[in-house]
Amino acid sequence: MAKVLIVDDEPEIVASVSDVLESFDFTTICATDGRTGLRMAEEQSPDLIILDWMMKDYNGLDFTKDFRENGFSTPILFLTARGDLPVYEIEVLRRGADDYMSKPFDPTLLVERVKNLLKRSSGKDSSSAEGNDGSKHVYCGGELVIDNDAMQVFINGESCDLTTNEFKLVQYLENNAGRVCSRDELLSNVWNYAFAGDVRTVDVTIRRTRKKIEPSQINYKYILTRRGSGYYFPKDLG
Repeated sequence: MAKVLIVDDEPEIVASVSDVLESFDFTTICATDGRTGLRMAEEQSPDLIILDWMMKDYNGLDFTKDFRENGFSTPILFLTARGDLPVYEIEVLRRGADDYMSKPFDPTLLVERVKNLLKRSSGKDSSSAEGNDGSKHVYCGGELVIDNDAMQVFINGESCDLTTNEFKLVQYLENNAGRVCSRDELLSNVWNYAFAGDVRTVDVTIRRTRKKIEPSQINYKYILTRRGSGYYFPKDLG
């Protein structure tokens, strides 16, 4: 079963989350400070990380920034008591997290979100279906490669180090190349649920992904916008 790292400076929260996940046969490892959690994340290779934001000395945003910069794409679910959900959700997504839940949490919802993140990370959900031409899709004479097996995008042979949701977003747009996908459609098919209908989640992830894969931040080449309608991947890049 999947291994989940729980990082929170409140031991009772750690115990509560661990109990819930282990009741569903997940394996859990735990840390009560951010730096210890980061070391465990890098050394023990968990399948998913549940992370608190407001930890002393080294908070969840610091953790996420350093973890991503060190080249790790393990899914991260923020679980935090910070209020004003849309504002803080956008902030953690900008920093490289994959999902966000507020405390107190609903155990059933927590488990479902963990399962969804793990499915997307393993490439077993319906949105990860390969195209007809195999596991690698090559564009612009090899300039851009979408590798479905590695779950990564490469530009001129260099990995873009996409998070799970960033890769799934590119993959879904590519699978529907030439067709404009609305924000609601992307929420439903990439994230598998609607984040309370907050389409800003899509916009934040689009911006973050463009910074990694687009050769120009002025004239986008791969992820294009149809104003008022949504986003699309060009069909004629090959």
